[in-house]
Amino acid sequence: MRTLFFTFLITALSLVPFSLVAAEGHEMSALSVAGMGDLTLDQAIAAAIQRNPTLLAATYGLSAAEGRVEQAGLLPNPGFSLESENFGGNGALDGFNAAETTAVISQEFVLGGKRKRRRAVAESEQRLAGRNLEAARLDLMTRTTSAYYRVVTAQEREALAEELLALADRFARTVQARVDAGKVSPVEATRAGIEVAQARVRYARAGRDLQAARTRLAATWGSTTAVFDRAIGELPKPTPPPPLEQLRPLLLQTPEMGRLDELIERSENILEVEQSFRIPNLTVSLGPRWFEETGHSAWVAGISLPVPIFDRNQGARNAAAFDLERTRRDAEAGKISLETELAAGLQRLSAAELENETMEHDVVPAAKAAFAATELGYTEGKFSFLDVLDAQRALFESRSLLLDSREEYALTRTEIERLIGIGHDPTTAQTAGSQGEDS
Repeated sequence: MRTLFFTFLITALSLVPFSLVAAEGHEMSALSVAGMGDLTLDQAIAAAIQRNPTLLAATYGLSAAEGRVEQAGLLPNPGFSLESENFGGNGALDGFNAAETTAVISQEFVLGGKRKRRRAVAESEQRLAGRNLEAARLDLMTRTTSAYYRVVTAQEREALAEELLALADRFARTVQARVDAGKVSPVEATRAGIEVAQARVRYARAGRDLQAARTRLAATWGSTTAVFDRAIGELPKPTPPPPLEQLRPLLLQTPEMGRLDELIERSENILEVEQSFRIPNLTVSLGPRWFEETGHSAWVAGISLPVPIFDRNQGARNAAAFDLERTRRDAEAGKISLETELAAGLQRLSAAELENETMEHDVVPAAKAAFAATELGYTEGKFSFLDVLDAQRALFESRSLLLDSREEYALTRTEIERLIGIGHDPTTAQTAGSQGEDS
């Protein structure tokens, strides 16, 4: 019987895992973003997808959720206990001659479907992490596209400011020639010089704005400096937006809508887990006991489970039920907010398209013609210096407003594409431009 006891003891100890886990480092290889030269929108988005820290964090979040799914499905480990009593006392109990040694293996049995429901919660969290990753990817593409369009706009603003500076300088020389000829007062030359100085300030400001926009674009792929030369491409051509009824069904397929649905399912699974704790787990134990005094042995067996008199997990059940209702209301509010944002975005998009149409076909051509006629008339003495300045400012203000409307259209359309779950993704060839043409 002593042999049986030690055999049982060795078998029990062999169940205890002793392993060394080696940690492996995962170092991201350095990626060449855009290098030196011109930068396309596809290159910018591809670099952001590969290197953006927020997107990488969402990717690791999905991997962590997969590990929690695996953990939730595991059975409880068996327990081992070794107990010795009636030794080291007085008289007959001196030493180990009267000792009784018991070795017990215990196993907890999870009842009430807790393990299945915990795994369901982990799986819903895994799907939620996947939705979060999709949303993070779409949001990153949107932010990168918007930042790229802002760089393109800033480049055009700098070019416009440079053109204004050249025009002001040219007109200042014309004024100086008329002053030298004695046709106008020297005061007009001074005013023309002031206009040149102001134009130079605007040009320098446009250059600083461009550098800031370039830096913000580079930040989307985790860089603090912009190493590219120029963002090539144009802002999307404004076209009338599709009706709201045509785009509303697309909201149901977006990562954000899917995330709201997954949050509800996760809360439902959590409620089921808390309800399953009404049934306590059962622990079964079994092992031999060795009597040193007689040399005999016997088996010891037992079962144990908590008696749910005071704690029946009622508080956690109530909390989970209220959390479920809160999640449902939050999801409902989120869906309404998405539809509202879509409707408001379409209104802004329509307004930007109409504004662009008016500025491009009516205001800017008229301002160009008025400035050309006024500048020519000034050389002939038909218009005053102030008339030329007013015409010049009207021309560049109208061109600036045209650029504003095109930028507003591009940024608003990009935001709408995010709301309906599409974007300029170079890896899927589903570009914002093709979507705009289909519209």
